[in-house]
Amino acid sequence: MIAAVRRLQESQLSVQAMTRLASVGLFLLASWTDSRHVALIAVQGALLAIPYTLVEAMVGRPLSAGVVPGTWRLEAWAARAAAAIAVPAAVVGFAAVSVALPGSGILDRLLVVAPVLLQLPVEALFWVAFRTRGRRRANALPQSVAAGTLLTAAVFAVAGLRLEVAAVPAQIAVLAWAFATRPAGGPHTRPGPLAGVRIGAAYCVAAAVDLGYVVALPAVAGVLAGPAAIVVLRAMDLAFGPFHVALAATTREDVVAGRSGRFRTGARLLTAVLLVATSVAVLAGPWARGLLSADLAAASVGVVALYCVYKAAVMVSTWLSMRHMVRAAPRTYLVSAIGSRVVAFASLAVALLWVRHTGHLFAQLAAAEAVVVAWFAARLRTTGARTGAAGPGMPDVPAAHAGTSTSDGTSTSLVGPSQRQEDG
Repeated sequence: MIAAVRRLQESQLSVQAMTRLASVGLFLLASWTDSRHVALIAVQGALLAIPYTLVEAMVGRPLSAGVVPGTWRLEAWAARAAAAIAVPAAVVGFAAVSVALPGSGILDRLLVVAPVLLQLPVEALFWVAFRTRGRRRANALPQSVAAGTLLTAAVFAVAGLRLEVAAVPAQIAVLAWAFATRPAGGPHTRPGPLAGVRIGAAYCVAAAVDLGYVVALPAVAGVLAGPAAIVVLRAMDLAFGPFHVALAATTREDVVAGRSGRFRTGARLLTAVLLVATSVAVLAGPWARGLLSADLAAASVGVVALYCVYKAAVMVSTWLSMRHMVRAAPRTYLVSAIGSRVVAFASLAVALLWVRHTGHLFAQLAAAEAVVVAWFAARLRTTGARTGAAGPGMPDVPAAHAGTSTSDGTSTSLVGPSQRQEDG
């Protein structure tokens, strides 16, 4: 039993599950005890995609691809990468809250953005810890933040305090612990600011374009259909929480496995099963949807069904996107990613012309995502056979630093999966 719990703690599925549980718990507490600020919590949930996605692109994917020089001090590089994202993230987050909820005050917007910014260094340390501390300690960072957020949110709800900053105490505690226990020794070369950012630039630009759509979606929903649409979007997002956990696990498996990964996996089968199960549950009746939100309970079956179709299309487009990412050169994938977001943003522009309620919005989202699926399928057909290495300007990993030893005593290679196949 202890061994099984340890394996679960070391899996990405547990990290995604706890992170999602913290998000669900925070939203539900706000929905039950602080209806005044529940829309702010909903927007914050969408904004937290910024640190998760951009730091993975800037830090996680270069480490996985083996393009980070072994002479670099990883903590310093990751900290600079997170700092480079901080200012744009703050501007985008503040602007998103301002557009989605124009009636909110300056303090409201700052309270929403603060945990988003603090999550940047937490995520950066998480990815570096895989190489310097081992899987168990790396996973403990986001898991501790999630558990601390739930505990603090419960205390804040009882005390009548604002729930937007419930994650801040846990984030500060985890950062303090990580810096106090950082390993001594190792490489001491600090990369220059430009070199440290450039190494993950292609992946980051693709992720940033995608995030622009994620952040814009609740803002546009608020403009078109009011705060109720934002709450419905967030409530449906939380209802599909287990599905999102499994989908995120499949994408991280793709990043780790590279070109050697298989398309048909147990994780993908589980994701599809969870999609069907969740769709059936939310379509069962208003009482089931009412557990999440009164606004969602008032939505019709047709509106909910459109959202389920939208999520099915998102699942397929995500898998095709990741398949394309690991098989194409970074610049080729960047073109594909930007093309898919052009479709998505064009859809939002069309939505401004005719969408007047949540049902219209979900129909627009489902149609746009179907076009994105067709786009990635076409790109895979035309560029999927290319297996070039990392794009120009990516530094090679010195042979003497091809791997590092983790705190668990296991060896972790800094060379990507495709490179290991070629070396073999």
